[in-house]
Amino acid sequence: MTQHTIKIETELSRDLGLVSALAIGVGTMVAAGIFTLSGLAIRNVGSAAILSFLLAAIVATFTALTYCEFVSIYPESGEGYLYARKTFAPPIAYFVGWSLFLGYTSSCAFYIASLSSYFNEFIWHSPITGLSGLSALVCLTLLNIKGTKESGRFQVVVTIGKVILLFWFVAGGISSVNTADIISRFSTDVVKIGGTAAMVFITFFGFSAIAASAGEVKNPVKTIPRAIFISMGIVTILYTLVVLVIIAAGLTEYTEAAMGTAARRFLGPAGGMVIVAGALFSMISASNASIMAGSRITLAMSRLGHFPKEFGTVNPRTRTPIISTLLVGGTISIFSVSLRLEDLAHFADTVLLLSLVTVNAALIYHRRKFPDIERPFRVALVPLLPALGIIANLYLLSQIFHHPLPVILASCALLLGMIGFTAWKGVQAEEQVIPGPSSHVALGRYATSEGRFKILVPLANPANVTQLIALAAAIAKDREGEIIALRVAVVPEQMPYAPQTSYLDSESEVLELAHNEAQKHGVPITSLVRVGHHPGRAILETSRERRCDLIILGWKGYTTTAEKLLGEMTETVITNARTDIMLVKLTGAESFADILLPTAGGKHARRAEEYASSIVRFNTGVLGICSVGSTDSTEKEVDQISNRLDEVEARMLEGKDLDIKKTIIYNDSVVQGLIDEAQNYDALMVGATGKSFRPKVLFGTIPENIAKHSDRPVIVVKHYQPVKALIRRLLED
Repeated sequence: MTQHTIKIETELSRDLGLVSALAIGVGTMVAAGIFTLSGLAIRNVGSAAILSFLLAAIVATFTALTYCEFVSIYPESGEGYLYARKTFAPPIAYFVGWSLFLGYTSSCAFYIASLSSYFNEFIWHSPITGLSGLSALVCLTLLNIKGTKESGRFQVVVTIGKVILLFWFVAGGISSVNTADIISRFSTDVVKIGGTAAMVFITFFGFSAIAASAGEVKNPVKTIPRAIFISMGIVTILYTLVVLVIIAAGLTEYTEAAMGTAARRFLGPAGGMVIVAGALFSMISASNASIMAGSRITLAMSRLGHFPKEFGTVNPRTRTPIISTLLVGGTISIFSVSLRLEDLAHFADTVLLLSLVTVNAALIYHRRKFPDIERPFRVALVPLLPALGIIANLYLLSQIFHHPLPVILASCALLLGMIGFTAWKGVQAEEQVIPGPSSHVALGRYATSEGRFKILVPLANPANVTQLIALAAAIAKDREGEIIALRVAVVPEQMPYAPQTSYLDSESEVLELAHNEAQKHGVPITSLVRVGHHPGRAILETSRERRCDLIILGWKGYTTTAEKLLGEMTETVITNARTDIMLVKLTGAESFADILLPTAGGKHARRAEEYASSIVRFNTGVLGICSVGSTDSTEKEVDQISNRLDEVEARMLEGKDLDIKKTIIYNDSVVQGLIDEAQNYDALMVGATGKSFRPKVLFGTIPENIAKHSDRPVIVVKHYQPVKALIRRLLED
């Protein structure tokens, strides 16, 4: 027999201090943006490129403040996705997470493609396009798999080196800056300045890479805000100085390699090559930080149910998410060979700006949703500042619309992600919502013939076996069906699955009662004993594996938990099962010959009609169909009720021999009216009426109140509706 042990989830290690966090931020921001986009920005708007960089920095600052408040509340890996997950409905959170995943991978692809461009221009022209960049990507992916501490140290060393080189470049050319030349080349085209700011915004997104690694930063509540604003200040100063020096070089052409050309002019061939080497290392460090951040987004989405849980596995030896890192690396490689450099920047900016708009909105809503939560870092002037952040991000986003190809591709990628998420939720096994290992069949006795309609009857209380099997037999008989009787042997989570033979023998005694009852009614029956840690999971697994059409659950009518109608196991099954559910309260039940059935309309009530018809005909009883009207109902209202009852009677009698009694109940309380009328019947059956997707209202308030307060047996029927069930799974936390 297979034994299962408890799986302990490995956590990320907190190895990163302020210096490492600064290295992540500066390393991401001082990268391809400064070495490639600076030249393209000058080409677009001349010396006004300084204004474009400053505008992008200001826009980033609004959202950086939002990030600082959120990270002080949730100091964990996942950044914008995590904040949206804690604030909004799951689909919105997934949208943010998917946007960030695309943003990090496409921006990293931008760095990788820039590396290839610089390498081909200044080092060696490779006959294979992008070979140098892809080689670097493979090495960085392996480095991130090896460990956070190693990649963090690498980040620190490379970042310090490239900052020193940049200041050397600035020192070599700052004396050549001519104020008159700067003024004469300053573009006044506001639209172009805004569009250029949108293009270079990718360079300032490094602040989110710091927050993405919050789960690995020491004292993240204090360290991350400091790292964010110090790194943004350093980078803004560097960008301004670099743009001034490149303009002072007086180049005739401004391309992505403009800085390298300017470095040769000011520092000579050797100095130029050193700056080129610095550029290459900058792109490598930015790629490293993006891989780390992207894999942590994937990790967070996996752990919070928006990616397969396998993506969130942290290797116990390296303490890194290997699968997430490989997924990010593979996606980066696809982007890097698919789009041009400028299109990559616009693609990344599109998805990142959309995510930042949502995160700023999340802060406004989070303040209202959780007014009393402790906020160690508190943004001033909320909702004004995050609202300005939303407006500023939308403005930059509007400027990207002048480049339709990357916008269209980004929109398609976002849509594809949402479709993929919906499809994945649609095929995901229902028991996957319950953590822990699967149950397994320890004992089985199978029917000689398989029925067309399968009814799963979990048997928890031996005293109810006869009644539940008789109820299932009545429905199965009418449909050439089969009963699946299930006993769950629950093993404590601290123990492996290894029940003793004597224990299984006691379980088989209960199933023998079920077999005898089913055979008495001439209905085939399969009986199973499953061993597992969670009875609800075992029931859901059996329902899926045996392709059941109906689950009949016995219920004692109350729980010991205050304000909770159903027990944990029952609620788990009802919420997640992809089949019809029949909840049976057996209080004082001796037979189910005569059943009272309210007619409320809707799919649940229609299915209740079908099951009630089978049960009554099987027991040769009376089916009372009824509807409740108020004590002051008008004649017109009474006629409408009467006509509805006539329609139900005609539908139920079609091709069937059934004794039906129609009743109009006059009571100002629907619940009390039905409870009173049910005294004349063996049981009351009602269809679910819940119209929301709230998990706490599983059947609707009227059926649940009837089941809770009636002293007669009550049967509540909930019909499985795939589309509504899928929407609920998409919305569930």
